[in-house]
Amino acid sequence: MPEVIVIGSGIIGLSSALELQAAGCEVRIVTREMPLDATSVAAGAVWSASDLDGRQRTCAELTLKRFLPLTQTPDSGVTLQRMREVFAEPMPEPWYRDQLPYFARMKKDDLPPGMADGYLLDVPIVAPPLYLRSLQAQFLAAGGTIEKRHVSTLRELADEATLLVNCSGVGARDLAQDENVYPIRGQTLLVDAPQIQNGYMDNSQVVHIFPRADGVLLGGIKRYHDWRRQVDPAITDSIVADCAKIEPSLQNAQALRHFAGLRPGRREARLEIEKIAPACQVIHNYGHGAIGYTLSWGCAADVLRLVGKVL
Repeated sequence: MPEVIVIGSGIIGLSSALELQAAGCEVRIVTREMPLDATSVAAGAVWSASDLDGRQRTCAELTLKRFLPLTQTPDSGVTLQRMREVFAEPMPEPWYRDQLPYFARMKKDDLPPGMADGYLLDVPIVAPPLYLRSLQAQFLAAGGTIEKRHVSTLRELADEATLLVNCSGVGARDLAQDENVYPIRGQTLLVDAPQIQNGYMDNSQVVHIFPRADGVLLGGIKRYHDWRRQVDPAITDSIVADCAKIEPSLQNAQALRHFAGLRPGRREARLEIEKIAPACQVIHNYGHGAIGYTLSWGCAADVLRLVGKVL
């Protein structure tokens, strides 16, 4: 197997690198930001797939099969969490209901005002700082290397390897010259709230309460085409207020950490091969929006399938 350079060290890059290593590839990661500095560390990182279909559904299903055993593995950063997912309109039975350890409909009386339907379900949820650190350690232990370096164009790496895997997230707008990529700014905060036992997810209003291994994550926002990565205190206050409407005890919860990041928006994730030089091809794997964790292992499997075509 030839050496493969993976560009980017977020959840998509690390998952792809580990999948390639498992297949016998020698892998080097080239990244502008180390894993614990990437946007992936700011994510809510709950497995969420209610509105997925086609290839995305297949990727989510493969990822679920990888995550569920990890919920039984101490220190993996992945836990099984009881969640309330609510909707403003009636919903059909989800495609994954029989694949989860627990699924039921919420009772009408348990729904917040304005909500018409809801699921009560046990799903994997990731604590990104713990999980990314674990993936990085696995990658290095298997002989991988990480080079922190800014790359302006893919052609800069064309002389260093015959195969690149582009997992550069929102950076692909410049790196791959893909104008279809745009930022979706997010902001979250981690609080100390051990009294919160059940999570809450309203994706229409982006109100998230996610109990995780490292605390309770509160979110969030989706600001399209906003490149700012600084934490906005006014938005933090708004997030806390919205979450406290669901769980009043959160109003005075101690903040442990604040996050802001840029999700890689695109009309659909790009997973395809491109020849960029006579002796170099690139497999693109970016544009996963807000569901990078949900798609991570499934997309990594797609990368491995495309590597087979290249070789």
